[in-house]
Amino acid sequence: MANSRVLKSKRDFRTLYGQFHGSGGTVSGAGVWASDAAGFTKTVLNFKNTPIVLADAAGVVAYGGLKIFDFPQGSIVIQGATANLTVTKTSTGVQATWNGDFGVGTVTASNDATLSTTEQNIIPTTPTPAAVAGVTSAKGRSTAAVTLDGTTTAVDAYINFLVDDANHDVTTTPCNLILNGTVTILWANMGDY
Repeated sequence: MANSRVLKSKRDFRTLYGQFHGSGGTVSGAGVWASDAAGFTKTVLNFKNTPIVLADAAGVVAYGGLKIFDFPQGSIVIQGATANLTVTKTSTGVQATWNGDFGVGTVTASNDATLSTTEQNIIPTTPTPAAVAGVTSAKGRSTAAVTLDGTTTAVDAYINFLVDDANHDVTTTPCNLILNGTVTILWANMGDY
């Protein structure tokens, strides 16, 4: 085979192994050894007709959130995340040309006019385009890596939505937002301490 390589020594083996497993350092010190672990995990969360139940903060906003992932216990490093979703309203409780925002965070949306802090610390708050016939998209990405302290209590991921107050009356006519598409998170567990 043209691309085959003959390993002539243990050093050749360690070099080749490191190219595939990320080991590039050398252990130093009595009683010290190294073990490599898998790197980042790419988790693709798939949505098929997934409902977000909207609640009304009167005179402020309609809001809703859904827990979509439980991270394992540990210090979680999120390298990046993307969302690629179609969003459809289910009733006249939300106008056909509604506007809103979405984000992915580690707590669910609350009854205020913005997604802030941990409501959007994985994918920051992003406007949804004006809906056409009740349908819009939720597309966005993370803008920075984030480290989450799940060492005492494991952290969760939530997808959160707001609908502008002028665009709904979900108290009179309840309405859900229906999600189809994906959210992708690239993350690693740095362990507990």
